[in-house]
Amino acid sequence: MSGCKDWLRAVKGRLKRLPLIVIPAVFVLRILRGWRAYRHILRACPPEEGWRVWFMDYDGSGDTYLTCGYLQSRGLLGPKDAFAGSEGPSMKIAKLFGFGRYIAVRPKAALDVRLMERFYGRRLELLPLLYESDHLEHSGVMRHMAGVHGIDFMTMLKIGLEANCGVPYREGLWTQPSFPYDEGEIEAIFEEHKLIPGRTVLLAPYAGKSEMWGVPVAFYARLADELHAAGFCVCTNTSGGEKEPPVPGTRPLLVPYRLVRPFCERAGIFIGLRSGLCDIISGARCRKVVLYSDKFKTGGPCTWLDFFSLEKMGLCRAVTESYIDGRGSDQAASEIIQRLFTDQ
Repeated sequence: MSGCKDWLRAVKGRLKRLPLIVIPAVFVLRILRGWRAYRHILRACPPEEGWRVWFMDYDGSGDTYLTCGYLQSRGLLGPKDAFAGSEGPSMKIAKLFGFGRYIAVRPKAALDVRLMERFYGRRLELLPLLYESDHLEHSGVMRHMAGVHGIDFMTMLKIGLEANCGVPYREGLWTQPSFPYDEGEIEAIFEEHKLIPGRTVLLAPYAGKSEMWGVPVAFYARLADELHAAGFCVCTNTSGGEKEPPVPGTRPLLVPYRLVRPFCERAGIFIGLRSGLCDIISGARCRKVVLYSDKFKTGGPCTWLDFFSLEKMGLCRAVTESYIDGRGSDQAASEIIQRLFTDQ
């Protein structure tokens, strides 16, 4: 208790030292912005008309894929279900599912909806898809339970959906979604970039706002060199520009979310830093290598690999998952190549 009192005294002391203008500034710039976004959502999908609104408060591609896919597998998405969330990758992925309506809000405003909810002191007319939002009363602490008694990320998502949305928890695997596409779309990508079916590698070195999380480009370049020497075509999945330059010696391309799974099946090999893209391709029938940076940290007692392992989450079994330190040595690259061809 003494530690708690000391913490409260420290917080009060900081608040007293803040300029008075900060309080109205936070209210005007954040809470009111959240209120306007919330009102925009309710106007688009009035609850009195029977709309049920699922809300994602930040741009998480993998989280959106997993939660929407799980809800779809449970038969919970219908014509009166709406998705509201940050405009960007999250919205693009949500539109692959069977929601009756979509409402996009600006990224900062989506987060401010949660801040407004805390200020308001009551639950909003929204069903939060993410379990760990700091602005959800009580549920923010759940992020610190990562790995407790072996809890993985998919298990935590299910717990969150029950606690926050009333979706009964269900053990076991769930059927991952498949999105409609035409084989000609995949063939067109292979022809445009002169790729060889079954002998192509898709590198995905970026995760979370174009970050490489300390894994050096030289590591991926070494991987590409060894794969080229083995007779493979090597591509970098990149949105282009200065933030996501392709790995030297590879062919840049951006595979749409709807097509990335069948593309990887046609290509043969996927190697990527752990990101939402790994969740989306987890069900692909191809050789998969998922890399974890030693800079990844969880809020709980486990490692990032323990919590986010595709295998432990029940998303796939045929996968090689490895930690890569910030040095990303040539030896590490060679070991990845060796495991790629011996583990499968």
